[in-house]
Amino acid sequence: MNGRVVLGVSGGIAAYKSVEILRLLQKHGCAVRVIMTRHATEFVHPRTFAVLSGYAVEVDQWERGAEPGVDHVELSHWADLLLVAPATANVLCKMASGVADDALTTYHLAHRRLLLLAPAMNTIMWRQPAVTSAVATLQERGAEVVEPGSGELACGDEGEGRLATPEVIVDRALRLLPRRGPLAGVRLLVTAGPTREAIDLVRVLTNRSSGLMGAALAEVAAGLGATATLIHGPMQVPLPLGIRCIRVDSAAEMGEELERCADEADAAFLAAAVADFRPTEATAGKLDRRAGDVSLPLTPVPDLAAALGARLQRPYVVIFAAEAGRLDDRARAKMRAKKADAVILNDVSSPEVGMEAPENEAWLITASGVERHLRRASKEEIAREILLGLSGEILADRASR
Repeated sequence: MNGRVVLGVSGGIAAYKSVEILRLLQKHGCAVRVIMTRHATEFVHPRTFAVLSGYAVEVDQWERGAEPGVDHVELSHWADLLLVAPATANVLCKMASGVADDALTTYHLAHRRLLLLAPAMNTIMWRQPAVTSAVATLQERGAEVVEPGSGELACGDEGEGRLATPEVIVDRALRLLPRRGPLAGVRLLVTAGPTREAIDLVRVLTNRSSGLMGAALAEVAAGLGATATLIHGPMQVPLPLGIRCIRVDSAAEMGEELERCADEADAAFLAAAVADFRPTEATAGKLDRRAGDVSLPLTPVPDLAAALGARLQRPYVVIFAAEAGRLDDRARAKMRAKKADAVILNDVSSPEVGMEAPENEAWLITASGVERHLRRASKEEIAREILLGLSGEILADRASR
């Protein structure tokens, strides 16, 4: 479990988006308990949140019926984060003034840890001095704010005030939450996706890597408590939430970022399909096919994994070997040549696993002598097996430095 979140839902039309916020938090290993204002129940029924969260929803401190209420002081001991989304003008002003006249604002005064606010309202209301003053006051007291976006509002107006997307809100929440799990405290560096090497202004040399395996490693690592940084080439798959992501294009750019980030990492998983060659010299303009046959001289790209492995101060290095068949000896030779600590061997001869496929099958081989077959499964499951299988060695290596 990554964190414990109290999700406060106040009475705006954007309250329906809070359901997706709840689901995304749960997907990333968070336990979520919901407190709603009475007005919020006019937009979403409390039962929706209760069924999805697995907890009773607090709405009224006094009218609890047969369901025992949640003690706000006890809940404050449980929670890591209070996330209010949407945060209406009314709730923001009450929170800034210390008003405690419903379940949400009363809990706010008892809450003792992180506070994240996602405002949503009409543009005119958002720009009111009372609201801007309330937001500034809450920020001075330590609250984080996810700024509202601009666009068409529920009232039909155009402007600022619409609730940030659930993905943006959850990404900020995950970055604030404490890390718990077997990799808590471990700093992980992951590379993913292809690189692109320019041929001319519009054409590139690239490969079929989707980046899915690297993205899964970063996301699963965060779920296991690690602090992950993802250095990625051009990818079509969604970037994981709650993770620092650095976009690069070429192998040279990826190498620069690896060099810059390596000192901060305890372990590096080099899952990117880095180009082996680049054009010796990119054409300044655009090649014209009417000119006939073209000769394209290629120059080998420096080996990024070998460069990382050769560093005097380096993290625990895991490389990926894509082979057409299970070539264990070739994978071991690559591991030794690059001074890596482990290699993940992927058989890319089958279109059902590996590049561009949602599933993978692999063999984990370590320099210490561990060998393990990772049977065909989703890339998220393979990532979990890899990380858990190497966690002991990574923690031991970290402790020895």
